[in-house]
Amino acid sequence: MNNRLILDGLPVIHNAGEDRAKTNTRFFKAMHNHPNSTEILLTTEGNGFYNIDGVTHEVKPQSIIVYNKGVWHEEKSDSQTIIKYVAFSNIKIQGLPDDFLIHREKNPVFQTGDFFTFKQLFEEIIQENNSNKVESQWIARHLVGVLIGKIMRTLSNKETVHKQSNGHKIVEETKHYIQENYHQNIKLGDLAQVVYVSPYYLSHLFKKMTKTSPIQYLIQYRIEVAKHLLLTTNLTITEIAIKVGYQSETHFQNTFKKIAGVTPGQYRIEF
Repeated sequence: MNNRLILDGLPVIHNAGEDRAKTNTRFFKAMHNHPNSTEILLTTEGNGFYNIDGVTHEVKPQSIIVYNKGVWHEEKSDSQTIIKYVAFSNIKIQGLPDDFLIHREKNPVFQTGDFFTFKQLFEEIIQENNSNKVESQWIARHLVGVLIGKIMRTLSNKETVHKQSNGHKIVEETKHYIQENYHQNIKLGDLAQVVYVSPYYLSHLFKKMTKTSPIQYLIQYRIEVAKHLLLTTNLTITEIAIKVGYQSETHFQNTFKKIAGVTPGQYRIEF
């Protein structure tokens, strides 16, 4: 057992929420730092370049960004940018200064590998932190501890992932193809042809590295896009269904409810 995280009580949350670019405006935050907290960001949408501790890093959707306490950073990205964030203190990791999550020489920007799990965790932290319900802060602080643990696990597995660089490349190319073509009628065989492997091998590799199948990832991605369209456009549910790759509105409605827990119409009203 390798436990490097030492918590004296629970992480203390300084703030948590969501930032997004204003309509038709590029996202920008001038150079600043957080002298009393570490901050973790999850980019759900948007591409950009972030200057972190004097080094420029390319940031893509589904990236995690870690700002150690006191590290100067500047954020520039496109008009599609949506970022979830949480800032906290009161953590100690062996071999690091107080409230540092990663070594300064390590890359502070990396892909999650399990985007939907991280996205849900961020959403729960933000919801609980901003809630007035009984014990909401206690729950939020425990969830931040879970987030920190998952990020440390991701970082500790990074070397293994690099050793499997060819497999990692296949999975990333598959994800990229899905993200660019989710509105089309994609089958497992189509994805396998794109990355030049057999359908069986792709399915096995993808599930091993992401904990989900390629087709399930496609379905989840379609529903995430549909959620965005429901909240940001006046398109009808039928039009949204077609835009995300469903020819049958009934199939779309059933799939959406299975994943989101509510119908598209309910989601548009309640969120």
